[in-house]
Amino acid sequence: MKENAIKFLYAIDCYLLYLLSGVAAAAGVVAYYSVMTVLDYGNIGEEFDSQSFVQYIADFVSGKSSVVLLVSYVIILTVLVLFFAIRRKSLSSYTGLSYASFLSVFFSAVLGVMLSLLTYALTPEVTSEAVSVDAVLVLCVILGPIVEELVFRGVLLKMFSGSCGIVAGTLVTSLLFSLSHTEPVQIVYSFILGVILCVVRVKSTSLWSVVLMHLAFNITGAISAFVCPELSFYAITGLFAVSLIMFIAACSGGRKLPARKMKK
Repeated sequence: MKENAIKFLYAIDCYLLYLLSGVAAAAGVVAYYSVMTVLDYGNIGEEFDSQSFVQYIADFVSGKSSVVLLVSYVIILTVLVLFFAIRRKSLSSYTGLSYASFLSVFFSAVLGVMLSLLTYALTPEVTSEAVSVDAVLVLCVILGPIVEELVFRGVLLKMFSGSCGIVAGTLVTSLLFSLSHTEPVQIVYSFILGVILCVVRVKSTSLWSVVLMHLAFNITGAISAFVCPELSFYAITGLFAVSLIMFIAACSGGRKLPARKMKK
């Protein structure tokens, strides 16, 4: 019992480290742009006013969320690689990157598309907000699923499963994943998505399956905000049916591993 409690707290520490990486990235980006703003503000020839200066910085820094995300992903990847290198463990083997089933990866990617369309259909007011597309945002859409799956379904799921079992580990990991989002509606559907990702990860025994599912979910969501029309009840019902079939197919494409493999 004591050993399991220590493992659980260790997993929580890893999650806090993940959050700290995001905070460090935000602080660094804000500091950089603030300095740049100070230099720019000094050249515009206006009389110094503290209130207008603060507003000027806020306007300058606003819209840099994609930059913050990109920097945080780089920090998290660096920390993960260094952590496993110091402990002389294989990051790819531990997280499930060393194995991939083509069928599981394929069906997982299709499932990601279906789930994203369902999310758009059920929560259009949250997922249909158009955003400006730039190179940094594209990098975030691609790099985000890799980093988040490495952290949540690669490291945290394995740690929590080792301390309190796969079912509880799935729920805890999915809860922490959902709390990483901001909007209440996003928290709800992110929790459901997190549970699905955890189940596919365990059943397929490969992290690549959930990476591709997450990537397909993000890309489809970004496209849906611009081109996806309103879906009818029959279309939504069809998406549910196809999603269920793809979920079963994605879960059946992995190799069989003893339960203890997920509990290390």
